[in-house]
Amino acid sequence: AQACQKLCAADSSCKSFIFGLPANAKAPTCKLYSVPAAQVPNQGNNLYVFDKACSDKAVPNTKPTQDKPRGEVKSKAARDLVCNTAPSGASNSKIQPFATPSVKTAEKCQDACDAQASCQSFLFGLPADASAPVCKLYKVAPSKIPRRDDELYVFAKGCPAAKVPTTAPTHDEPRGQAPSEKQADDKSGTKTESKNDGKDQAQTGEKAKTSAKANNNNAAANANNAGNNEQKNN
Repeated sequence: AQACQKLCAADSSCKSFIFGLPANAKAPTCKLYSVPAAQVPNQGNNLYVFDKACSDKAVPNTKPTQDKPRGEVKSKAARDLVCNTAPSGASNSKIQPFATPSVKTAEKCQDACDAQASCQSFLFGLPADASAPVCKLYKVAPSKIPRRDDELYVFAKGCPAAKVPTTAPTHDEPRGQAPSEKQADDKSGTKTESKNDGKDQAQTGEKAKTSAKANNNNAAANANNAGNNEQKNN
């Protein structure tokens, strides 16, 4: 399906495509359409429709089979993508963004990139001296984005949702917080709370032991005093 998508991307009149391995066929089918996916008639027979602007993470990149007639999206491909990382391309490069949409989160910046077939990567972040975040779209791979000395980080177009921040950025977190980071923070908070609870319980136990020991000592002292007084009276 990924190869079919590339054919569509190379054709300016293409707006959608269908792909799949028909039930009794040995080779998959790829057809390009000049209308949006919503206007393509239902194909059936294991053929599925995709919009030209579909994100790479939604388009299968493995060979289709009868069990999986569209193929699959390789998870390893997603893990290898550059996501939320400082750009590392040549600083003297003349590469410039082709669009700078006004958005509030990295997630929305990715949506803007997804909507552009030529977009391959984007920069997002809240500069130190700015009150609003910056989103820049590029027609080149993340590895080619020139190095920077600010808070803007690069993302590949197909970065998985877990690695793309969904919260509004702050100067403490200039790209915002991604779902995977939030889960890690939540787990860390739970562990810390559990440790503190255990520590509090241990301290409470020690206090109880100390108090009981003091009470026992006081009782023994009182008993000795009573015995001494009784002997004097006799």
